[in-house]
Amino acid sequence: MRFRTRTRVLVVLCAVATLVAAACGTRVDRDSIIRAADTGAGPAATQAGPGEPGALGDVPGATAGPGSGPTSGQALDGTAQGVGPSSGKRGSTAGGTAEGPGGAGSPGEPIVIGTVGAYSGPGGAALAQGARALQVWGAHVNSNGGINGRPVKVIVMDDGGDASKARSLMKQLVEEHNAVAVVAAMTVVETLNSWRGYVEDKQVPIVGGSCGPEWTKSPMLFRQCPASPQQIFGTAVIGAKYAKSDKFGGLFCSETQSCTFVEKELFDKGGAKRAGLDPQYRARISVFQADYTAECIQARNAGVELLMVVGDPGTVERVASSCQRQNYTPQYLQISSTMRADAITKPGLSDVLLGMSTFPFAGLSTPAFREFSGAWERYGDGSAPGPAAAQGWASAKLFEQAAKAAGGQISRASIISELRTLRNERLGGLTTPMTFTPEGPADSNCVFVMHGKGGQWTAPRGDTPECW
Repeated sequence: MRFRTRTRVLVVLCAVATLVAAACGTRVDRDSIIRAADTGAGPAATQAGPGEPGALGDVPGATAGPGSGPTSGQALDGTAQGVGPSSGKRGSTAGGTAEGPGGAGSPGEPIVIGTVGAYSGPGGAALAQGARALQVWGAHVNSNGGINGRPVKVIVMDDGGDASKARSLMKQLVEEHNAVAVVAAMTVVETLNSWRGYVEDKQVPIVGGSCGPEWTKSPMLFRQCPASPQQIFGTAVIGAKYAKSDKFGGLFCSETQSCTFVEKELFDKGGAKRAGLDPQYRARISVFQADYTAECIQARNAGVELLMVVGDPGTVERVASSCQRQNYTPQYLQISSTMRADAITKPGLSDVLLGMSTFPFAGLSTPAFREFSGAWERYGDGSAPGPAAAQGWASAKLFEQAAKAAGGQISRASIISELRTLRNERLGGLTTPMTFTPEGPADSNCVFVMHGKGGQWTAPRGDTPECW
C-alpha cells in the first residue's frame, strides 16, 4: 500500500510539475521507427493496425517500471541502459568523452542525444508522449538526411520518478552514451533536483522538457516554454477573456507542493483577480478520492461557473464526472499538464479552456504544425497527440535549430553557445518568444489558447499566443 500511495503521488507530480503534461492512416512499425531514429535509415512505410507496435506502452524505455531490470532505460537501438553508446566507446568521468570534448563526434558519426524522465507506470500516462515525440522527431529528421549530414541517435531513459535512479541514468547518458545534450526532459521536481548540480558541473545543456517550477535560475536549463508563474497567470487571463463567466473557483490537490503552488499564485497572490476573474471558492482535494460530490455541491452553492481542477488527469476527469452527476456543469479552465487529449470526450468535460505552454496540439494548419502532425501520423504511437507531445516536439526542434547552427562542430559547448544567441525565437510558431542568456532563460509573458468543445479541440488564436 505504501508503494502504491507513493506512486500515485508521483503521478500528480508528473502531471502538475509541467505547470504552467488517434493518429490514423499510414504509419511505420516500431522496429522501423527505432532504426530510423538510431541510424538515419529511412524506414519503409507499413500499415499498423490497432494493438500493434506503436501504442503508448511500446515507447522504448517506457515499458518497464522502476527497478524492473535493464529494460528500464532502454536505448532506441534496443540496448539496455548502461550499455555502451553507438560508437562502442565509454566516456570519461571528467566531462569529456571518448568521442571528443563535450560529447562531440567526428563528421558522419551519429549525434547522440537522450532524455531522462518518468515514462513508466502511471506517470507515463502524463509524460510518455514527450519521449515519444522526441523519438518521432529523430525518425523524421533521419529520414530527411539527418542534421548537417549526420544521423541522430535518440536514447530514452526511464527513471520512474525515482530521484536516485534519475541521477544514475543521467550520468550514464552523459558519461557512457556520450550524449551531446539532454532533450525533452520530462521530469518531476525531485528527479530534476537530483541531477541539476551534476549537469551544471559537467556543462551539459538540458534542451526543453516539462518546464515546472524547478526549471528556473540555471544556466544549463534551456526551457522551451514560459516559467510556471507565467503559465498559471496566462491560463487565468485566458479564462477572463474567453470563458462564459468570470465566477471562478479552484480545487487543488493536497499531496504535493506543485498543487499548492498554483493555488497560492491564483488566490493568495491574487493572480486570478489581476487577470480579470472573480474568485468565489477554493478547496483542497485528494487524488485518492473516488468521488467529489461534496466539493461539487460547495462550488455550485458558491456560484462558481468557471472551475479549475489542479491534479493529475484522472482526478480532473473524476471531478467532472462527480459534478455532472449533481447536474452541475461548470465550464472548466485547465492548465495543459492536467489534461489528456481525449479528456473532452469524458463526462462533464465537453467545454474546456486550456492554457498551453507550447503550441496547440490540434487545430493548426501552419507549416511548422504540419511537419509535426505528419511526423506524428507516420511515427507516432497511434493515439492523438496531447500536451506532452507538443512539449517534446518543441524541445526537439529547439535542439535541431542549435545543432544546425553549430555546423560541423556539434558539441555541448557549441549547443550552449548557439542557444544563447537566440532572441525572441518562436521556431515557426511552436513556442512563445524564447531568449536565453548566460544566467538562464528570460521569462515570456505569453501562453497559447485551446478550446475543447463537442469532442473537438480548436485553437482560437492559431499559433498566435495570448500575451499580456
